[in-house]
Amino acid sequence: MKPKLLVILGLAILIRVAWLGTSSHFLSDESRDLVNIHQIWVEKKLTLVGPISDDRSHVFSSLTYYMLLPFAALGNFDPLSTVLGAVFWGLIVWILAVRLGWEQNREKVLLTALLAAVWFPLVQTSRWPWNPNLMLPWLFAGIWLSGYRKWQARILSGLCFGLAIHHHYLAAVPAVLMVIKNRDLLMAAGEITAIIPFVIFDQLHPPGIFISRMIDYNRSQMQTNPLDLIRRWPGIINYFANYIFGQKIISVLGLIGTILLAGWDIGKKTPARSWLIIWMVTLLPLGLYSRQFHYLLPALPFFFIWLVSKRTNFGSRLAKYLLIFLLAGSLTELPGLWRLPDWEGNLKILRGATDIMAEQITAQKLINPNLAVLASPDIYPAGKKYRDLLLVKNIRVKMYEEYGLSDNLFVVTKSDVETIRKDPAAELLYFRNGPIAGQWPIQDTGWKVIQINRY
Repeated sequence: MKPKLLVILGLAILIRVAWLGTSSHFLSDESRDLVNIHQIWVEKKLTLVGPISDDRSHVFSSLTYYMLLPFAALGNFDPLSTVLGAVFWGLIVWILAVRLGWEQNREKVLLTALLAAVWFPLVQTSRWPWNPNLMLPWLFAGIWLSGYRKWQARILSGLCFGLAIHHHYLAAVPAVLMVIKNRDLLMAAGEITAIIPFVIFDQLHPPGIFISRMIDYNRSQMQTNPLDLIRRWPGIINYFANYIFGQKIISVLGLIGTILLAGWDIGKKTPARSWLIIWMVTLLPLGLYSRQFHYLLPALPFFFIWLVSKRTNFGSRLAKYLLIFLLAGSLTELPGLWRLPDWEGNLKILRGATDIMAEQITAQKLINPNLAVLASPDIYPAGKKYRDLLLVKNIRVKMYEEYGLSDNLFVVTKSDVETIRKDPAAELLYFRNGPIAGQWPIQDTGWKVIQINRY
């Protein structure tokens, strides 16, 4: 690797690990996954069942769990361990993106590498161990392998696209489009091989847990009026531009430039047109669902490779300007990733609070304790991530609905006792006037744990 690329790799690593312990996104989805990964490790039972949506409407594969399990095990299932796993896979994305940039357009490889190092969507997903985020390594790998004509590479390319579907079913859109683009039955065979476990599992667990539930969920979410989709198409493109370019003015300029470059590729019939078609068609499902950034992720690698593809004259200059716009927009957005609210990203609070509660529950031999997060900026009073981390420590507390059956309440908070007693929260119904059994500060955070007994 060239020295300049090594420097950029160092920058990519630094940006992804900066303030990771106090600003990585870690809420109930991530804590639930840590519990499930721990269960797989302890019970040594392989499973295909992964994350289940909060509304219980659809189920994803457990591939995310196996991709993060080595990091969790090495880190003794500390919450930071899976975050570091996300960083690792994010760096794999950087390597693949640079490799693609080298193969597509060697003249701009340093600019491409710099973009892959700081581009906001790639950095955000690299600091967040969440199921949809881990489809990106597979998509980038699938695109890279699709450039080789050996039969082994073609099958592996399809396998990668199929594995991306394990993380989110919307990855099926570019997977199918890549088979059509390459007219490659071996790629299709690879994709089918990756999907076969879903089919077998559905047959063994009637009425089905993966495919049938996804179909039912799609039916409930889809807008059946095609005209509605057409009317929302400009908004979809605008939402995509806002996400990838960041700052508003840069986003507007970037959107204009993107439209001009798309027109150039179509008019000149450049080879980049095929990538343009795939990323634009992959955006179509956004018109059928609510606008959330993870619905954009299947399109992201195809936009990237379209942009870095080799062009001449005006097209080459315009693509270069768009790369610079993406860099500038990301530099304005990245500081927000390092300044997440304490309750959302500060693992010191999560780790410190659960250590305190685990120690007190064990030392006091408490039978039916419970917990709540009150009088604080945290918007989740149930404190599910604290409950999950206690489960990893093999300590169980009463359920969120069982405050009436609990004798001891641990309150994670930023406030003092008097403020907590005045909190109208229903969680305090049986404990509002109870005796204070102890207060323990969480070092260097401004948060604390307060134990209130019922009697």
